[in-house]
Formats: sequence, C-alpha cells, structure tokens
Amino acid sequence: MKKALVIVFAMVIMSFSVSGSFAQDMSSESFRIQGGNFNMTSGNKASENFNLADVVGQVAAQIFASKGYIINAGFLNAAGGELFGFSVAPSVLDFGSLSPNIPVEGKLTLTVNIGNVSGYTVSVIENNPLKTLVEAQIPDTSCNSDSPCSPIQAGMWTGTGRAGFGYHMEGKTVTKDFKDETAFRPFAATIRNERPALIMQSKAKKVADVAHMTVKVLIDQNQPVGQYKNILHFTALLGL
Repeated sequence: MKKALVIVFAMVIMSFSVSGSFAQDMSSESFRIQGGNFNMTSGNKASENFNLADVVGQVAAQIFASKGYIINAGFLNAAGGELFGFSVAPSVLDFGSLSPNIPVEGKLTLTVNIGNVSGYTVSVIENNPLKTLVEAQIPDTSCNSDSPCSPIQAGMWTGTGRAGFGYHMEGKTVTKDFKDETAFRPFAATIRNERPALIMQSKAKKVADVAHMTVKVLIDQNQPVGQYKNILHFTALLGL
C-alpha cells in the first residue's frame, strides 16, 4: 500500500484598507489650491507576499492656526487608533502519512478583532496545489460529480471516491455557500492567476469573530510517494 507524506504550511499575510477619501480646498485673495494631500510620494505597492499603501510626508497631522490663516495638515484616518487584530493558528498543518482512500483533516482557527470601524473581509489563496520537489501533485478538489465546486462556490465532497485537496468553513461570518459540514471548496491559486477567495465578511463594528477552517486531503492508490507542501496566504481588509 502506497503512502505519501504531506506537509502544508500556512502563512498569514495581512493588509489594511479603510473606505472613504478626503481632500482639501485652500484659498485666499491671491491663490486657490486643491489637493488630496501634500507629500513627497504616495501610492500602492505590491508583491507576491504583501500589499502596501503609503503616504510619505506630512509628519505633523493636525490643525495649525495663527492670525490670518488656519492650516489643516494631514488627512482623516477612520481607523486611526482603532483596534484591528487578525490571526491564524496553527501556523503549520502536518497531515503525517496518508493512505489511499482514507481522508485526513486538519483545522485552522481564524480570529478577527476590530474596533469602531464598520466591517472587514478575509480572503484566502494558495500559491499552488500540493506538490513535491519533482512536481508530483495532489489535485485541488472538484467535489462530488453531482455537486461540483469552485474556488468561489462550495459543493458537496463526501465519500472516498474523488481524491483532492480542499477546505470547509464554519463560523457566523463565513460565506453562505458553506451550508453544512459536507460543503467544500478548492483553494484559489496564484499559479493559475486566480483572485483570493472571500471566506469571511461582516459589516459590524467592535466585534471579535472566530471561524474554523477544516482542510481536507484525500489520495488514491496512484498517488506517488513523496513530501507534498504548499503555502496558504490569508488577507484581512478593514472597513467596507
């Protein structure tokens, strides 16, 4: 009987986003200036592992006043000083040795804490399907033949007849397609140029929400022996 050792690494990638934008309109008898902000540089920067929006400059953000003028420096930040926490545990899932036609599951716990800012979203994506250094792969699940699934729509995945790798979500803010414990999705994958899939969403303020992800892997008798792994990237966005 063939066995395959599977190790899945889960990495947490967090980015922060707040809805809304603000501009300034300053004028006198001699001039009128319109602008969103005054800075040396600003913009959005991204790579495979991070997403950063920045503004460089305006180190003193406050109101300055003197006889004849008032300056409002900086910009309004709805999330400034507010609580926002996001965690995924454990950081590594080790499925151990797998046997054909015997499903194995692992669990991740996702925790979101926000302050007085309306809502958040959490999404997930894998870098690639489970694979070895010599490119043997365990396919992402397609669920049961009569209940197909996709990275954005769960389907029923039961029994031992269809090998694959996928996940199920439980929690009060998870997406509605996870109807019951048999509902699974395959992970969206960056190698296929797919977008991260939404898994949690809320419009509430001042909440501490917990969700549980069940990660499932099932192999058949034709699966090559080896050490399989991939990386899961989680993104939490604050504000809707």
